[in-house]
This record gives sequence, C-alpha cells and structure tokens, in this order.
Amino acid sequence: MNTLDYQRIFHEIKNTITLINSSAQLLDTKCPQLQEQPYWNNIRQEITYLKNLILEISKAGSGQQLQTESIDLNALLQDICKIMKDAYSDLQWDLQLCGSLPAIQADHIKLRQAILNLLKNSVEADSEYITISTQADNANVLIKITDCGGGIPSELESRVFDLFTTSKKDGTGLGLAITKQIIESHGGSLLLENRPEDGCTFTISLPLTTEA
Repeated sequence: MNTLDYQRIFHEIKNTITLINSSAQLLDTKCPQLQEQPYWNNIRQEITYLKNLILEISKAGSGQQLQTESIDLNALLQDICKIMKDAYSDLQWDLQLCGSLPAIQADHIKLRQAILNLLKNSVEADSEYITISTQADNANVLIKITDCGGGIPSELESRVFDLFTTSKKDGTGLGLAITKQIIESHGGSLLLENRPEDGCTFTISLPLTTEA
C-alpha cells in the first residue's frame, strides 16, 4: 500500500472511533443508568483509550516532515512554561535559562510538541515540582526537565522509549516514543536519568545552528 492508502485507512478508523464515542456520549445522556454498569464503564474507558491512541498515531505520522526555522529555545520554553503554569498552578515551576543560548534550526511546532509531551509525562507522574533548564556546549544546546514524580519502574526503564510501554492506567505508551522520534529527526538525542522512588530527568540534546 502507498502513503495515500494508509491515510485513507487511518481516516476511516478515526471517523469510526469518533462516531462510536459520540454515540456513547449520547447514551450517557439519554440512559444515565448505564453508568452504574461496570461493563459500560469498561467500554467507555476503552473508547477513550482508542481515541487517545489514534490522536497519538496522528501526531507520529506528522512527525516526519520538518519545517525548520531559527528557534530561540529560551523564548519557546518561556511560552510553554507560562501555559503549563496557568494549567497546573498548584505545581512548582522552576525555569533556569542560560543567558546566552545560541539559536538552533528546528521545527517550532514539533519541538514544542516534544517538550509538552515530556512536561505532561512529569505532571501525570504527580510531581510536586518541575524544573526546566537550558545550557550549551561547543556542539549542542541542552534542555533538561527534572521532576520528583517517583521515577520510572526499574522493569520499564530500558524500554521507556519503546512503543506501547507505559506504567499509567490510561496511557497509550506512545508519548515518549513520539518525543524521541521528533528529537532524533532534528539530529538530536533524548536521554533519561532515572531516580527510582524519587523522580527523573529527561535531557534533550539538539545540534547548534551552523552559519554558512
């Protein structure tokens, strides 16, 4: 099958899940007694899982083509942090930015998605604080995201970037895999420092902009 065939199949699946979800929401309204049935709750949970899964797959499929431009990482992180502070005002947010960070060539939308995926991962780990920092060396700029969400179970640590690996009840297991794909498509790397029972630090490394 060619790319167009896959797109058609994807949209057919997406449309079907959307229809099922809409019908289930209508039944919730018309027949509230269904919410007392455990099987119905299981069905609703699986519909939600499928909806989230198809959204994540859609993001992954759009991660191949990069539209690069000069990016000020500090400005991007300040914008993202403001959004997260507004959404999760009960958490402590610590932004530690390198004052003279060089610009990089990157896809603004996809890089923003990758960073938000990592922050969402920390928030869903019930971390009380999240620290975001930047620094640079001779070849790369680094973004470090540190939390105190208890870390990643040791049995999952080696597979944390694999598809469908998750310790969350309603997780799709795609977020970190997609994030790693986005970073690597920029010629960078994504590393994990796990601190079991404490938290973890994800480090994004991206190559510096080179001038012609």
